[in-house]
Amino acid sequence: MDLVSLVVVVTIIGLFLQGMYRILLGGKRRAILPPTEINVPGYESESVQLRNQRRSGRRSDRSDVSLPSEGLGEGGGILGEGIQEAVINEEGVSAFSERLEREGAKRGSVQISLLWNNWNDLDLHVITPSGEHIFHDNRKSACGGELDLDMNFKPTSKTPVENIVWTKTPPSGTYRVGVRHYRIQHKNRLLSKIPIISRLVLKNETDFKVRVTIGKTQRVYEGKINHNKINNELLFIAKFAIAEMAVGESKPKELVLENENKQDLKDESESIKLAESTVEMTWDTSSDLGLSLQKPDGQMISFLDIGKNEDITFKLDEAGRKQSIELNKPIKGSYSVFVEEYETVNDNGPTNYNVIINQKDGTKENFEGEISHEEGKIEIGNFEIK
Repeated sequence: MDLVSLVVVVTIIGLFLQGMYRILLGGKRRAILPPTEINVPGYESESVQLRNQRRSGRRSDRSDVSLPSEGLGEGGGILGEGIQEAVINEEGVSAFSERLEREGAKRGSVQISLLWNNWNDLDLHVITPSGEHIFHDNRKSACGGELDLDMNFKPTSKTPVENIVWTKTPPSGTYRVGVRHYRIQHKNRLLSKIPIISRLVLKNETDFKVRVTIGKTQRVYEGKINHNKINNELLFIAKFAIAEMAVGESKPKELVLENENKQDLKDESESIKLAESTVEMTWDTSSDLGLSLQKPDGQMISFLDIGKNEDITFKLDEAGRKQSIELNKPIKGSYSVFVEEYETVNDNGPTNYNVIINQKDGTKENFEGEISHEEGKIEIGNFEIK
């Protein structure tokens, strides 16, 4: 073997031995060296990345997911079908508090939170008094509401929580809460794709709880929800109302809604005889209209004032699209009548309304017209009580 060949062979053997040395001892050396990547600016661990994704709302496009075909919570019902108001106990309160604190949730004067206990993707929805829809594709509303927690669009937690909050003064009026079961899923995607095993690991029916906090009051609702691949509509949970805040008030107050007006009244025919004047409104669409009056002294009267004055009776029949305000001992003078469209349903265009004023002496006045959501509150007429 000549000298050149010997050098080549020795070089190859040397490189081979060096490679074996690195393979055998390299793992030990890497364990000793510090993980330098965390010192690189902008580095984020996997857990931090997942958390930031949840907070920023990065998720698959859901623009093709239909919203409710009709108004969420339309009608006189306060609770959705199959929904129960739960007893608030220390364990239930701590479950919400621990999860919200764990995820760094915002707190506010009005707060609606949803929790469940599996890997599925549930979504919290709220329709505001103005009719704006807060959910994963519309996280912030013009009236200050915000979806700040949106979990399990990827299966990241078996104890998830979602949160919609008003950190500033919330609008007065009626709020509607809904939940959608968007996707059945499991953290182990491999197991969930095996036909027989998937039946064991994937859970369709999901128990959930929704907590509504208004100032110092709290209500908790509970129920079950299933994913429906064909018609995965929102499940109506409950609706609640907030009174208009007076000057100097710092915390909102809940108005307790009832399925029927439970004021101490006799039958309807007798209440009409007792009333000095009755203002009755009917309308022709599924949109949510509101009737209000301005008294001669400038004070406004609306359905947000239920229970505040024993001399005023409010009647609400949403199913029949009828509202009435009865003035039993009214002050004399000129009254103004206002109509407002709170929520537009099915984008059905303007709503035709008809308002009739019945006076105790038998005289009647009639105001009719049309209103759309963009107009806000409009004055439609006046009447006199002598």
